[in-house]
Amino acid sequence: MRTTRHTLPVQGVALLVACLALTGTTTLAEETEAAGSFLDAITGGAPSLNARLRYEHAEADGSESSEAITLRTRLGYSTLPYHGIRAFVEFEDVSSLSDDGDYSQAGLNSAGEGKTVIADVEGSELNQAFIELTCPVTGVKSTVGRQRLILGNARFIGNVGWRQNEQTYDAATLKTPEKHGLQLTYAYLDGVRRIFGQENGADLSGATGNAARYSSDSHVVNLGFSPCSGFASTAYAYLLDLGDREVGSANSSDTYGANATVTIKADCGLTTVGRLEYAQQMDNSASPDGVDYKADYFMVDLGTKCDVVGVGAGVEILGSDSGATFRTPLATGHKFNGWADVFLTAPAQGLQDFYAYASVKCPVTGGLLKVVYHDFESDTGNIEYGDEIDVVASKKFGDRITVIAKYANYEACTDPDNPRAADVERISIEAGLAF
Repeated sequence: MRTTRHTLPVQGVALLVACLALTGTTTLAEETEAAGSFLDAITGGAPSLNARLRYEHAEADGSESSEAITLRTRLGYSTLPYHGIRAFVEFEDVSSLSDDGDYSQAGLNSAGEGKTVIADVEGSELNQAFIELTCPVTGVKSTVGRQRLILGNARFIGNVGWRQNEQTYDAATLKTPEKHGLQLTYAYLDGVRRIFGQENGADLSGATGNAARYSSDSHVVNLGFSPCSGFASTAYAYLLDLGDREVGSANSSDTYGANATVTIKADCGLTTVGRLEYAQQMDNSASPDGVDYKADYFMVDLGTKCDVVGVGAGVEILGSDSGATFRTPLATGHKFNGWADVFLTAPAQGLQDFYAYASVKCPVTGGLLKVVYHDFESDTGNIEYGDEIDVVASKKFGDRITVIAKYANYEACTDPDNPRAADVERISIEAGLAF
């Protein structure tokens, strides 16, 4: 079903933002810390430093194993707010401490040809650079420039924070303060700086290409409603026009959906959380010629935990229609459908992910251990893709240092029609430092 880009939803969003801005009464919290002069705003700001060292091993059937040691460093500076205006700039560098041929950087290093992909691409770039304006009367916050954007659980709009080079957006965003349980976020996306590195340019490479940047004419709308502490919901519209290049246009679509989360805290110390989400996606005028589909997304998750132990289970379904699958090109895909990264994109037959998880927190050290099991099947065609075991152990040392060890093992089924027929194993150990 070919749909066209609509201007009415954008006008409606603008009207809603204006109404909430006029009725809001929140005072800017930062005003008590605001600079007395423009010079004070510049010189009295705060620097930030974030470093993450990671070792990752990956092997997949049909490819040679990879070994990557990478260091990601970010250096930023934020001014003090001055008359509600704050500026922030951040540079990022990803360096490989391995030999150039030890792993494939998503096919961008010729020496790594034939190796399993570990998508941590070397390079230095301007990661963020934006100006933020917060209205001192209404509390409405607008941000213009290159920025990190994470909406909800990052299932649709995220920063791909697991990879060393994160995804950021050249965008203009508006966010209202919460009022009567309502909070609106709107973003216009002019460009998407993907994880493959700006220095690789936006040119296509290979048959389908691996664009480092999506040009974009996209609109993102989130309306949150949280009337009480035990209930939260979001309605959203993601109207993605990701340019006319092959990779971008193939991922252009319109998605409308809603989710709800219910939290119940019992006197015995148990907390139970249930989450339900549904969305429908269709092609739009930016999709390639001949693409005509309408696919559904469904997710339900139920978990319970106490201070030490947690268990839960759920199912996530990315539907398929007319040979096209539900797609989430701007998501933090590593969070979902297994940490082996086999299903960063769903096959044309769609994906059904049945999963269960358990976690244990050490009351003495504060370390956390979590195990997740996935069973993957197609949405159409009755194909069994495979199953996966994921294990992660993490520990924070104060507010500055975090250590994480992660293991993922995907075992493919032998179905001759299986499009994900390669076994994949990944092991990673990392240490992060933040100031």
